[in-house]
Amino acid sequence: MPEPCLLGVDLGTSGVKALALRLDGRVLAEAVREYPVEVAGPGWAETDPTLWWQATAAAVREVLASGTYDVVGIGVDGQMHGVVLCDGAGVPVRPALLWPDTRAQAEVEQWRRLAEPQRAALANPLVAGMAGPLLLWVERHEPQAYARARVALSPKDWLRYRLTGEFATDPSDASATLLWDVPGDRWATETVDAVGLDRALLPEVRPSGALAGQLTAAAAGELRLAEHGQPVAVGAGDTAAAVFATGLRDPGDAQLSVGSGAQLVRPLHRPTGTADPRTHVYRAATHDASSRWYAMAAVQNAGIALDWVRGLLGLAWDDLYAAAAAGPGEVTFVPYLTGERSPVLEPRSLGAWLGMGLATDRATLAGAAVEGVAFAIRHAYEALPSAQQPAEVRLTGGGGSSPVFRALLADVLGLPLRPTALRSASAVGAAMLGAAAAGLAQPAVSLVTGDLVEPGRPGRYEQAYQRYRDSVARLRRAQG
Repeated sequence: MPEPCLLGVDLGTSGVKALALRLDGRVLAEAVREYPVEVAGPGWAETDPTLWWQATAAAVREVLASGTYDVVGIGVDGQMHGVVLCDGAGVPVRPALLWPDTRAQAEVEQWRRLAEPQRAALANPLVAGMAGPLLLWVERHEPQAYARARVALSPKDWLRYRLTGEFATDPSDASATLLWDVPGDRWATETVDAVGLDRALLPEVRPSGALAGQLTAAAAGELRLAEHGQPVAVGAGDTAAAVFATGLRDPGDAQLSVGSGAQLVRPLHRPTGTADPRTHVYRAATHDASSRWYAMAAVQNAGIALDWVRGLLGLAWDDLYAAAAAGPGEVTFVPYLTGERSPVLEPRSLGAWLGMGLATDRATLAGAAVEGVAFAIRHAYEALPSAQQPAEVRLTGGGGSSPVFRALLADVLGLPLRPTALRSASAVGAAMLGAAAAGLAQPAVSLVTGDLVEPGRPGRYEQAYQRYRDSVARLRRAQG
């Protein structure tokens, strides 16, 4: 007999993951396919969406070929902030513009000129890679493509259109566009008009777990499903889908994910907007029409900075982390190698080692680098809105697997860390939204948790952290 399962598809920036989730929450099979991000000019980041569809179809076919499955619900999630401009038939009028794209710096000025209450309602930093500024760039620089467009979709929404033939988005992606009134929980139509965009391009908004449509016969054929008509959920942004899967819901909770970058997430009961926030506030993914939010601080330079240091100094990963075990030294590392988001929000910021002398050796530079990444994470954490200190912080992501780095993070944050793992959390969250769209019970997904990492040396890094904060301020002044 075929195994009933849910299909979850996670559309990332450089690759897509598909998985089959059993109705009891166990992952049956998964597959990954990659595609390129094209850089046609300075600061550009684009992908032809047809490559997403080809990769998705290949990944799903591999998953389905691994067993005998009966797909009863489908969900999608994807990279946030980007935009796919489509004509009325869902055909992209140009390549998708992605979140790392920084070409819309001049267009962001339109948002800075908004009245303070309008900026506060957006409740998010003004970032060039969000859909609103990217759309305005197309309107100004590619007016013919803009005129042909009939709808502006997030990446996962375009992928879901290929599955169902239905245009829509969900609040988690809509709230990350700089075109959403976060406290009002609706499109910020006054802002859309003020910056000069066409509000007719904005799709209908439905709950993440709502039924978007059924799988079409054409899509089923390309995915090699014997039948079509399966319910497909509206879906969610990738971070929202992962948080949905891990069950992070209480405002007293906090989660830190460390990979190439780092994300710190805290749930919110109600959002409050300020005109110049240093962190993000987005709608959470929900299986129904209820409203929840989460605050997120995004650190761009975590594993990506440490990998650069490791390569520069010619060290293995274990040696890099071992260099930090001795404790704080006199050298400070600011890891802004790719600019930085929370809390400085400056894409042109640069990194540096400071305080070097003739006695500075390779181990000192390596240890300072590991400390610098931990300090950058604390700097971002302190910018998050918080009514209470969490009892512990969930630690996820492969970048937090080193015991030395875990202990250092706990000491720097002054908080216990609970290592937590959920295989392919975003794709699992997407599949769980597929269950909601199909009217099925939510799968009982199990988190794998490790031993609590307690701060062992309270205050040990306080002086070094303050020196780091001072170094960040001095560098920003020097860089103008």
